[in-house]
Amino acid sequence: MKTSRVELAKIISDKIDGGIAPSKLAKEIAAYLLEERRINELNSLIRDVIKYRAGKGFKEIDVVSAHEITKAIEIEIKKYAGSIDKNTKSVVLNSKINKSLIGGLKLEINASKLLDLTVRAKFNNFKQLINQGKV
Repeated sequence: MKTSRVELAKIISDKIDGGIAPSKLAKEIAAYLLEERRINELNSLIRDVIKYRAGKGFKEIDVVSAHEITKAIEIEIKKYAGSIDKNTKSVVLNSKINKSLIGGLKLEINASKLLDLTVRAKFNNFKQLINQGKV
């Protein structure tokens, strides 16, 4: 009988909580998916794990910026994550640099919610207001 992705997400989350080494867990997941011929489900499984862990209070935020973010900004982002969900126990930031950004940040929370605070997004919003005659 095929194990559902939701059940796999719970198993993986329990292993993470149990302190398994990330490299060992990655090898176990890869071996299982290969053996079961389910490797094409990897991206969906990762989203399921993030969603399951989010429900348990663990938030994962991808931060994209033009430059490396400071510790002060990291602290503010973590405070923000805690303020939008009072059940937040832990926040993990994955920081990425995108040199094509002029400035600002993009935050993707738990692989689903996007908060675009980039200069380009603000400029585009301003252009829309002009086109609508509101400015």
